[in-house]
Amino acid sequence: MPKKFIALATAGLALTLLAGCASGPSKAEQCDTFEKTVKSAAQGVQQEATKLQSDPDAAVKKLKELDETISDGVDDLSDDDLQQKGEAFEDAYGDLVDQIEDVADDPKSADVQALTKSSTKVQETGNAFEKACNS
Repeated sequence: MPKKFIALATAGLALTLLAGCASGPSKAEQCDTFEKTVKSAAQGVQQEATKLQSDPDAAVKKLKELDETISDGVDDLSDDDLQQKGEAFEDAYGDLVDQIEDVADDPKSADVQALTKSSTKVQETGNAFEKACNS
């Protein structure tokens, strides 16, 4: 083979490989990263929920920080379907945090049905994201 052809083929292969790198993380990598963020947030919710009675302001502050973390995770998604599912999860989680904040501000105003509905929505949107990752 002529050296010129080998050089051109090598350059072409290098460009192809670089184009693959420039496309960003794969769908699987995006799913893995976001799911780690969500699991961390879920653990935080469980840990902070026990503090609602003893220190509701600190618990709500932590839940809002976790909400921000999820928001940042959604911003990092580049796959359109994953981003849509991530935004739905973020919205559901944000609504749940808002309701928890309302309960912390006025425990007598607790709407158990609304909290249950919000919690279910978080689970449903999380499952939808997971399904998109597995498709």
